[in-house]
Amino acid sequence: MKRLTPSNILCVLVLLILFVGGASMFLGEFVPFRSSSSPTPTPVTRLTYTETIQNIRNRLDNSKDYLLGRQHFLELCGCFRRAAYQTQTDDVVLLRNGYLTNIIAPADPAAAQSYADSVISFAQSTEKSGIPFLYIQVPQKVSQYDDQMPPGQVSYINNNFDRHLFLLESGGVSTYDLRDAVQETGIDHYSLYFFTDHHWKMSSGLWAAETIAQELNERYGFALDTSLLQEEDYTHTTLKDWYLGSQGRQVTAGYIAPDDFTYLTPNFETNFRVEHPDKGIDITGDFYQTMYDEEMLLTYDLYGQSTYESILGGNRPLTRITNNSNPDGLKILLIHDSYSTAVMPFLALSCGEIHMIDVRDHAGNYTGNLDAYREETQPDIVIVMLCSPVDIDRSDG
Repeated sequence: MKRLTPSNILCVLVLLILFVGGASMFLGEFVPFRSSSSPTPTPVTRLTYTETIQNIRNRLDNSKDYLLGRQHFLELCGCFRRAAYQTQTDDVVLLRNGYLTNIIAPADPAAAQSYADSVISFAQSTEKSGIPFLYIQVPQKVSQYDDQMPPGQVSYINNNFDRHLFLLESGGVSTYDLRDAVQETGIDHYSLYFFTDHHWKMSSGLWAAETIAQELNERYGFALDTSLLQEEDYTHTTLKDWYLGSQGRQVTAGYIAPDDFTYLTPNFETNFRVEHPDKGIDITGDFYQTMYDEEMLLTYDLYGQSTYESILGGNRPLTRITNNSNPDGLKILLIHDSYSTAVMPFLALSCGEIHMIDVRDHAGNYTGNLDAYREETQPDIVIVMLCSPVDIDRSDG
C-alpha cells in the first residue's frame, strides 16, 4: 500500500473543507449528494486506496483554476511538501543548497546528432561567405563541478552539453564554453542564478557580456570596449521579493520564497534603437527606455507573469539593437535562446548592431531563412549562443 504522504493528506483535507464549507463550485463531475430524482448510477469497479487518492488529486488539479482561494490552497500544499522535505515536485528538484532546478534526461543520440548537424551546416555556409562563426555554450544552473543534486537524483544537462560540443567540434565548428570561464574566474556558479528560475540574473548577464567581449577581441582581433562593462559603473535597483521564476511557480511561494529582482542601468549616457518587428515596436531612447519593458518590470505579479521577460520584451523571433552612440561598431548576428536577453543589452554597449534571432518553435519561432538574413545584413560575425541545443535549421523558411 502506498504510504500516506503530507501532500496526499492535504489534498483529502482540502476536499473535505470544500465539501463541509459549501464551496460554490464542484470539482469536475463530483457531486456530494445525489437527488432522489437522479438516475441509478452505473456500477463501477471499486478503486484501490492509491487510485482514490490520485483521483482526488486529479480532480483538485483539474478544477484549481476555478476554486476560490485556489492559490492559497496550492501554497499550503507547497508548505507541507517543504516541511516534509519533499525534494521533487513533477520535474522540479530542490538542490541541497536551496536552489530549484529541473530534471534533465539524457539527450536522445539521434536528436543530438540532428541538432549538431543543423549548427554545423549553418557554420559551414557562414564561413564560406567569409564571415567568422562561433558557438557559445551557456552554463546551466547545475554546475558540472558540484551538481548539488539531492540523493537519488541525477541531472544529465552537462553530459548533454559535453556531447553537443564534441559533435560540433568534430564537425569543425569553433566553440567557446562559458562553463569553463565561470570555473576559471572562481565565481560561485550558483550565485549567477535565481533560486526560483532557470535563468541567470542581470548582473550575471553583465559578467557574461564582458567575458564574451574579451574572448571576441582575443580570438578575432575586434576592438570591443570592455571598459563599458564594469559593474561599478552601473546602478543596481533591487525589487525585493519580486520574482517567482518558472520553477518557483511550479512549486509555489509556499515551498520557496520569491527572489529579489535586480536590474542594472549604466551611469553614463546611452542612445539605442530597439526594434521588435513582430510586435511593430520601434523604440529610440536610453538604455532603460529601450532595454526594459517598464510596465512589466514594475508590475508585481508572482504567478501571472515572468519579470525576466521584461528584458528586451521576452522571447521574440527577431530583435534588432542599434547603438546610435557607436554606429561603426561591430555588427553581430546572434542565434539565441532566452539566456541571451540578460546579456545582449550590455554587449550592445560596445557594439554597433546586434541582430537577435530566436528559432525555437515554442518561444521565439523565427521562421525565416537564416542564410538569407545573414547575406542581407552582412554581419562581422555570426554567433550561436544557446543553453539547450536546438535545431536551428530554417533552410525551408
